[in-house]
Amino acid sequence: MASDEADFNDESFDLSEIGSSVETGPLYLYDGTKLTDHSEISIKRYDFTNPIVLTDSDINHLKTKCEQFVYYLSGHLSMFLRTEFNLELEDLNADLYANFTNSIKSPSCVTLFKLQELNGVGVLDVNSHLSATVVDRILGGRGSTNPEERGLTDIEKALVEDFNQIILEEWCNQWNTVMKLNPSIVGTESTGKFLQTSPPDAMMLVLVLEASFGDVSGPLRIAVPYYTMEPVLSRLLQAVPSSEKQKNSKPLRWHETYNDIPVDISAEWDAFQLTLRDVANLEVGDVLELNPDLLTQTNLRIAGNTCFVGEIGLDGDQVAFQVNSSTAEGKKLIGKNHG
Repeated sequence: MASDEADFNDESFDLSEIGSSVETGPLYLYDGTKLTDHSEISIKRYDFTNPIVLTDSDINHLKTKCEQFVYYLSGHLSMFLRTEFNLELEDLNADLYANFTNSIKSPSCVTLFKLQELNGVGVLDVNSHLSATVVDRILGGRGSTNPEERGLTDIEKALVEDFNQIILEEWCNQWNTVMKLNPSIVGTESTGKFLQTSPPDAMMLVLVLEASFGDVSGPLRIAVPYYTMEPVLSRLLQAVPSSEKQKNSKPLRWHETYNDIPVDISAEWDAFQLTLRDVANLEVGDVLELNPDLLTQTNLRIAGNTCFVGEIGLDGDQVAFQVNSSTAEGKKLIGKNHG
């Protein structure tokens, strides 16, 4: 047992290694098992300071809603194009905005849209082959069998706008039970390189569909910032019966591999303000008087977030902090990520 623990410690790694290639460092599962075969492993960054608070049961419930959306959208587009249009739900996941925009192929047919009732801008990404085939079909053709991979001209963008509008309206219709949403197209792009509709580290909900009609197929993706959809999702998920949530959710448990992960903790006060002149005149040996009440208003920060408010003082020979209350930020960071 001792030798195994020694081997594990010898193979310890810095979490920053995950940001680079797998070959540069070891890779472990959540239970501490070291992986030797990386060929089928896909690693993706996750920003824990900007989390999406959705459980597995929440994701499953949203996927059920999306399957209904796919069914109705397929029928609507089939009538619009006067031919069978097939859609399949590939995935529903969360990713950083920067990762999503970097994954947009160039050229592509990117449509920016806004939901009038909510803040933020969403992105509809349609494969260029698929868009070119839609244009050909709208113009009366059978659909290009070998469409050119290129961006659309301004005239073609105008022609395909009705197609995109149908997708967005049908996507909004799935949320009608909790909130009436009205989409409006605010712009188009042929690449994701220059998109700046959200901060790079904003978390996005990304719906991935595989579309096909005739002999042409390609991906269709709808990405919306989580902060945009949070009012809708919170209402929707609150309406889910608790029995269904308990049935689908897995019990949370603490993993022993978390025990030795270091977390930066600091204590600070909102003490006072000084003018820039006073700060410039400070010298070694100067004494700044503080209000004694500040000791009972100490902010405890964990990983850069103010999580608790309490009192700092002495406990024997040690400096101690007594937790008196937790902040909303602390409940979100500690409560949601515990287990």
